[in-house]
Amino acid sequence: MGADPYLYENSWKAFNDSLALGVKIIETDVRWTVDNVPVIMHDDDLARTTTGTGLVSTSTIDYIKSIELKNGGGKIPLFEEVLKWTKDNNLQVWPEYKPEVTNQVWIDDYAAKIKASAADAVVPSFKKPELEQFKTLLPGLNQIWFQDALLLRPVQPSEVPQGAWAGVININSTPDSYAAMAKAGIQTYTWYNILTKGDDPTGWAKAAAMKPNGIITDYPALYQQWAATTGYCNKPTVKCAKLPKKLKADTTVVLLKKTCKTSAGTPVKVTVKGKKSAGTLVKGAKGKISVATGAKGKLTLTYSAAGSNTGAAWTVSKKYTLK
Repeated sequence: MGADPYLYENSWKAFNDSLALGVKIIETDVRWTVDNVPVIMHDDDLARTTTGTGLVSTSTIDYIKSIELKNGGGKIPLFEEVLKWTKDNNLQVWPEYKPEVTNQVWIDDYAAKIKASAADAVVPSFKKPELEQFKTLLPGLNQIWFQDALLLRPVQPSEVPQGAWAGVININSTPDSYAAMAKAGIQTYTWYNILTKGDDPTGWAKAAAMKPNGIITDYPALYQQWAATTGYCNKPTVKCAKLPKKLKADTTVVLLKKTCKTSAGTPVKVTVKGKKSAGTLVKGAKGKISVATGAKGKLTLTYSAAGSNTGAAWTVSKKYTLK
């Protein structure tokens, strides 16, 4: 999170300040110590943001715990702590797998800790081989491939790993390159760099003109002020999806009559949480979705849709007790 001082990045202060602002998605960075403990840190070199020296990858966890982030940023967060915090606060987390070297222990540990946390996570990395492994290790989780910062040309859809979103760093990007990815069904999330010249309103306006699905920023408070002056983050309307007022036991209720999209053009998904005996989803032709309830129990129905260049993400949820 950008602030004065800027080096609050990857700190508890940044995370908690973002939560207070109403931020719903946190992007952060994960690295491992020499004794294989994952911590939250962008650089492998500790010198820029901490009171310590050396590399994360050659430091012990005891040493990491003995130092702090500069400018009063506090202790360096542990990966497990941040996963638990995001889950407890109903946030989505994008914990970028950051190591430059291949290490199977770290790959396996990353997947295991996300699984154990049950956090709402998206899996980001610059590293395609690791993302390929995470498809198997973390099935069902969305991925985002960050563009190689040295790739001084627009990203092509064929470069994005199968099924992944594209994290575009705006290096020589063009509206056509974003349009090509949209046509290929690839969601794009963009961050300032050479093109936009800064993580600020001028940069965001230039990024928004490229029509990505979302903008990544270190300055959420300033971003919110800018977004309020634009239509970029408007809340979408949804006319084809309404949650039932009540659910009766031992019945089948149609939730969506057919494929439903928000005014932002993204499809509505339906999920049900609770014991399988309480209720299960039933999919039919042309996008029809129903819920078949059991004899008793509690369940939660959620409608959700991703954002697009014409509207923000959308979600509604309701809890039911069957009678």
